Amino acid sequence: MRDTTGQTSGGGALGEDEDAGADGVVRVLVVDDDEGIRETLRFALEDAGYAVREAADGVTALELLRASRDGLIVLLDLVMPGMDGAALVRALADEPELARRHRFVVVTASARVGLLEAELERLPIPPSAVVRKPFDVDALFAAVRRAADAMAGS
Repeated sequence: MRDTTGQTSGGGALGEDEDAGADGVVRVLVVDDDEGIRETLRFALEDAGYAVREAADGVTALELLRASRDGLIVLLDLVMPGMDGAALVRALADEPELARRHRFVVVTASARVGLLEAELERLPIPPSAVVRKPFDVDALFAAVRRAADAMAGS
């Protein structure tokens, strides 16, 4: 069983050696309060060659983002108890160097995607993409690739 404290599939915590980034592996942080969604995303992304970490809430995600020396692609659910996705993005806006290091892909079940995208554009750090739940794996991978390309280009 996996916990939500940043454990990786190899069992090690988010640590200095593991997050070096020099190996060229794209690292993804899945932030969702639904354990089943986190696991599904982790399995799919790991099968595609990504290194994956998980957080069940915004507070844990913020700790992991601060601890990560390299940029992460953050798959972010907006609706979570406690610190939700929008609050996490607003908190990151107060730490611009930290915010610039990472890229965000919103994964949402909201039926009002057009309105949601307009709201997201007003956030201090607009997401690279929005992927609807239930998600299409190809669309999710495309969004992660675009975010990784944007991060590499910055």
